[in-house]
Amino acid sequence: MGVKRNLVLGGSGLVGKGLCAHLESIGEEVINIDIKNGSQFDLRVMDLMPYAGVDFVWFLAWDVGGAKYLTQSKNLLNILKNNTLLCERVFGFLEETALPFMFATTQLADPNNTYGITKLLGEEWTRLLGGKTARFWNVYGWEEPGERSHVIPDLVIQAITQKRISLMTTGEEERQFIYMEDCATNLVLIRDSMETEVDLTNGEWVKIKDLAAIVAQKLDAELVLGDVKGYNKKLDPTKTPAFLNNKINLDEGLGKIIEQAKEYVLQQTSL
Repeated sequence: MGVKRNLVLGGSGLVGKGLCAHLESIGEEVINIDIKNGSQFDLRVMDLMPYAGVDFVWFLAWDVGGAKYLTQSKNLLNILKNNTLLCERVFGFLEETALPFMFATTQLADPNNTYGITKLLGEEWTRLLGGKTARFWNVYGWEEPGERSHVIPDLVIQAITQKRISLMTTGEEERQFIYMEDCATNLVLIRDSMETEVDLTNGEWVKIKDLAAIVAQKLDAELVLGDVKGYNKKLDPTKTPAFLNNKINLDEGLGKIIEQAKEYVLQQTSL
């Protein structure tokens, strides 16, 4: 494709950070626009036309978080508003410039929940504009704990700081996971391929309670299951081309997060 200049919308998030680092490692230029970098980078309102000279656009920016954020009723209206505003602004820019782009969606895209509805909207907009779609089955990596952090770092932090993991649910829900570095590598492979829609995962299902048990065993912590049935959408990926390259298995990924989490806790306790 000869891509030299990448506009990464949401480049300071979990996936975005890994993607920006990978693009730079292969000698490509990166322009990262993310509200985390300052209020002037609010994609819901900012003018993107000054960046019309880039070669490729990555649409990763989204109002998203882990289950504890996405399932809170107080967040749902803002999720709907913020993501529809993002769609209108970003897809409007993409339509006007006709730049090649990729939209990041999720296996949880579904008309039965607010977050899933907004992702379905983005998928349809992408199809109509002729862009590429990468569907994530759960990208994981180290994140500082907070309202928006995801299940794996949350489990690890609980185990380290409390010696106890308390699940929100019964843990019967199943997920597939891909490490952030593998995700970044594969995103570029998808960009440079002829594929227009790809399921980005490793094809391996794991129950959340089994995942929590592995973390608990590694960190000598107690595991307590909840009594609420979790959201489950066990939809097997169907568009996983042979060129996808996942090098880091779940056990290795957990080891990386555990080490980073220990460093984080040590830093926090020394403040």
